Amino acid sequence: MSLTNEQQLALKDLLAHLPAQRPAAPDFLQTWLGVSNHELKLKLAKVLNWKDDRERQFLDWVERRPLDAAFEFLAAAALGFYLSEKDQNPKIKSYVDAFYYISTCASVGYADIFAVTQTGKAIAALVMMVGPALSGKALDRPQTVDAGSGGNDDD
Repeated sequence: MSLTNEQQLALKDLLAHLPAQRPAAPDFLQTWLGVSNHELKLKLAKVLNWKDDRERQFLDWVERRPLDAAFEFLAAAALGFYLSEKDQNPKIKSYVDAFYYISTCASVGYADIFAVTQTGKAIAALVMMVGPALSGKALDRPQTVDAGSGGNDDD
C-alpha cells in the first residue's frame, strides 16, 4: 500500500513537529541509590552465581555422604536454634534441648518445645522443609541392577 502525495506531506509535517531525539531519562537507581541499573544487574548476577555454586556443592555433598550431611545439617541447625532461643525460651536450657527439638522437626514433628523467636521459627521451618529429604536420602540404600538380568525382577 502506497501513500498519496497528500498523505506523504501530512506525514512529513507531523514528523517535523516531533522532537528529533528524546532526551535520555535519568537512571532512577543511580539518582536515588547511587547504583546504576547495569551495576545492579552485574551484582545480582554475581550473587546468583555464588548461590548456584553453593547449591551445587551442597547437593554434591549430600549425594556423596548422605548420612554425614543429614547429621551435620541437623547439628548446625540445632546450634543456630540454641543460640537464637537460649535466653528467650525457658525450655531451651542446653544444646541437647535444641538438638532434640530440631531432630523432631526433621522427622515426626513431635516435641514439647516450641520456637519463640523469629530466628528460631525460621530455622525450624528450614529444617521442616529440608530435614525429611536429607533423612530419606541418608537412610535410602542405593539401588543396584544386576547386569545379567537387565534390571527385570521377574526372573
